[in-house]
Amino acid sequence: MNGLSSTAHLLIRIVKSALNQRNVFTLSFNFTLNFLPVIIWLSIFNNAGLIPIEIRPAIHSKIAFYSDVFMFGDWFHELKTQSTHFNPYFSYFVSLSFMFLFLIILPLSIWYYIYYIKKLNYNIIEWYDNYFHFNNTQKINPKKPKILILPFLIPLLAYIVLNLDHTFASQLESNFNKFKDITAWFSYVILHVTTPILTAVYLYVFHPAGTLKCFSFALGLQNIAGVFTHLLFPTASPWFTHLYGINDSEHVNYKQEGFAAGLIRVDNHLGTHLNTNGFHLSPIVFGAVPSLHSAIAFQCFLFLITRCGSLKHRFISTETAMPGGNLQGDLPLREIRRNDSNISTSSSSEEDDQQPFDDDDYDVEEDFLRTKENSQFIKLYVEDVTYSNRWYFRIFNKGLIPKLLVCSYIILQWWATMYLDHHYRFDLFVGMLYSLSSFLIINSTILQPRVLKNWIDMRMGKNTDVNNEARTMGMRVFQGTKIEWFFDPLA
Repeated sequence: MNGLSSTAHLLIRIVKSALNQRNVFTLSFNFTLNFLPVIIWLSIFNNAGLIPIEIRPAIHSKIAFYSDVFMFGDWFHELKTQSTHFNPYFSYFVSLSFMFLFLIILPLSIWYYIYYIKKLNYNIIEWYDNYFHFNNTQKINPKKPKILILPFLIPLLAYIVLNLDHTFASQLESNFNKFKDITAWFSYVILHVTTPILTAVYLYVFHPAGTLKCFSFALGLQNIAGVFTHLLFPTASPWFTHLYGINDSEHVNYKQEGFAAGLIRVDNHLGTHLNTNGFHLSPIVFGAVPSLHSAIAFQCFLFLITRCGSLKHRFISTETAMPGGNLQGDLPLREIRRNDSNISTSSSSEEDDQQPFDDDDYDVEEDFLRTKENSQFIKLYVEDVTYSNRWYFRIFNKGLIPKLLVCSYIILQWWATMYLDHHYRFDLFVGMLYSLSSFLIINSTILQPRVLKNWIDMRMGKNTDVNNEARTMGMRVFQGTKIEWFFDPLA
């Protein structure tokens, strides 16, 4: 009975925290407004077939193929297979030149200009890096991998990963098997739908109000730009080249039906025709560049990589937390006292129940200095280090799990699209660039100057927290409990 009561109490808190002084209609309206760009993209895509063929532009069936082999190298000797007059070795020279000039020299030149010529003194991607990811006193280091890689060297890393994925995505019959087919289908179809949803939930629960809206806007912006590119500059997928040949002109028309390519093998394994029938009805058949599968996956990657932080023990204090009520079964927050190099609680009996605290991982003097440095923040709670330092929290305290998951996903998704013969490396790379461009626009115009700045100001007491948005969704749900710190990106 107590368990049922606790569950009901938790559900009530979740609903109240989600509404956050709003009613159901206002919440629904805000949700629709925030995801309006995504809705617009879906509407354009679903109704693309209504555009009269007479006014649609010419289809470019060769551009994606040639761009792929010359930007990335003709590792599978496709130029010879398609009976072209180009030497495959020439593609290696062109691809290496492209990588060196445009993915190494140019980005590093921009990085050097920004940080050493213009002497920018903050992270161009994360303006409040010193709050969300480091201690306040830490100065910017332009050579720090995080600053150097994103956004300057991320295209180079994507280029390398795409080529590595490509080596495992050969279209030879000997490379196909049931396990690979199902794995590729799971990533291409299931994870393609669920990963943005899971990313949105994570951003909503663990990060400031407005972060989710920025994620939606970034997705919508890149996808709208992508679908307009498909309509104005249609290009053929690799399955078209492999099915009809690079020099085919008979099937290069808007009456051509879609093709499920490698997903047909999945239908054979599962005994269905869902994929085959679904792709036959696709309103945009010649929409290879950019790959929105790549763009959507990479947008999830960008938001998780930039927003996930590690535990900084910023709100360890001798003060007690603000009242907010406790979930049934949770112990109240206790006063933390410092006594030389040990941390003791107000009750010795409670101390016996706590996980042993490792003094090697904790320095009182450093903590005192950190507390002094961070005194500018309003303390909404007290982090109990004897609780937050337990092994099962340490797994999450570095913020590595979301990052590892999304890195694995983007690698898997890129491989799946090539293995299923739906996209070239070029398509995926361009999709990544669309995603990166959209992220940079939304990040620099909305997320950093409006959402995060306003939230930081509220946490510092500069702005009045009228709508209880100084706390994240998760903080509101667990307000006043020992786990509130877990949902605070500043903790």
